[in-house]
Amino acid sequence: MLKHPFGEYKFDIKSYNAGKDGNLTLPSLFLFLQECAWDNARLNDFGYEFLKSKNAFWVLSRILVQMDKYPVWKDEIKIKTWPKGTDGIFALRDFEIIEKENVIGRVTTSWLILDIDTKRPQKLDGFNFFHENFIKEEAIAERLGKINFTGGLEKLDVRKVYYSDLDINKHVNNASYVKWVVDTHFAEKNFQQINEFEINFISELALNDEFTLYQGQNTEGKKFYVIKNEKGQDVCKVSIK
Repeated sequence: MLKHPFGEYKFDIKSYNAGKDGNLTLPSLFLFLQECAWDNARLNDFGYEFLKSKNAFWVLSRILVQMDKYPVWKDEIKIKTWPKGTDGIFALRDFEIIEKENVIGRVTTSWLILDIDTKRPQKLDGFNFFHENFIKEEAIAERLGKINFTGGLEKLDVRKVYYSDLDINKHVNNASYVKWVVDTHFAEKNFQQINEFEINFISELALNDEFTLYQGQNTEGKKFYVIKNEKGQDVCKVSIK
């Protein structure tokens, strides 16, 4: 049985969490979500420490964020999270972003467990993940699939992975990918609020890797594509609305 089916965490929006418009930035939100997920997993005995003892670690594979509004500097928010079961090798987790008892954002995520040495996905049944009382409640009901592109790609930016992009697992933190895409998005002077942000993580980048950001040519919002330069390898795909 899950010891702590729901986790609730409070965050004050500091000046360094806000952008030029005073709103909470998406990279900061991703860091908040990551902290909530890690702590709730720890409380339920399938967190970072337990997986490390099994020579494995969690990675975020897919995420969809839907925001009705963004909190601003000095606001206090609460993030509620819960594991809601599995979909094949994916562990599913949802979140609600709450301000003054109103839900202002919803998030659904899919996670993988990777072997530390091989980086290959592992079956969940060896990691204390199956429980009778997984929460059936859903912040977003849809299952996350692959983001597809139609049409050509426009090259927008070339970048490099620096030390500050890495996290405790020694790979690029998911919030760094979000920052790169958001930087590229707003560099086009498109300052309209992002209401929906979806990302598929496909392969990892390492320290000093160079990569290129492309924009997909289509009419369904904006789609971005990150490709590792050395091997032309897909890194991630993003859809913004």
